[in-house]
Amino acid sequence: MIFEPKVSVVETDFVSDRTTTVEEVKLSSDGLEVIVESNSWRARVHFDTIYGFRVLDEGDLCEFWTECNLLKGWCFKVLCGGWNDLEKSRDHFVSGKLYEPVEFLIVGLNECVSVLAYELPVITHLCPSNKKIQPTPKNSAAD
Repeated sequence: MIFEPKVSVVETDFVSDRTTTVEEVKLSSDGLEVIVESNSWRARVHFDTIYGFRVLDEGDLCEFWTECNLLKGWCFKVLCGGWNDLEKSRDHFVSGKLYEPVEFLIVGLNECVSVLAYELPVITHLCPSNKKIQPTPKNSAAD
């Protein structure tokens, strides 16, 4: 069974570039939180209600790259042909029969997160992490 993915970009205030990465995925009683960052920004993607999520290497999602890539965006709504359609092809995918999950794909340079959700995520700005800060070299002339 081959699915042809169709997607639309979820508009955000955060411009995708080749440094965009998925840094953290956290499931709690408050929902699913995905931390995404680039060299220019850091954002929290929060889903209140989800039916499922998966994290895959970008190499396992090659069928998406004609429509989804970091040049076009980093957060996509999957209209058809994605994980949701694959799950709906199974007889025992109860969530797909009782509800109408909406699929989102968050694309990073390496990891990608597929989310089956109830509604659009809330995307908010986070203060940039300081992990990229390098120590300032000592000025030998000042010694």
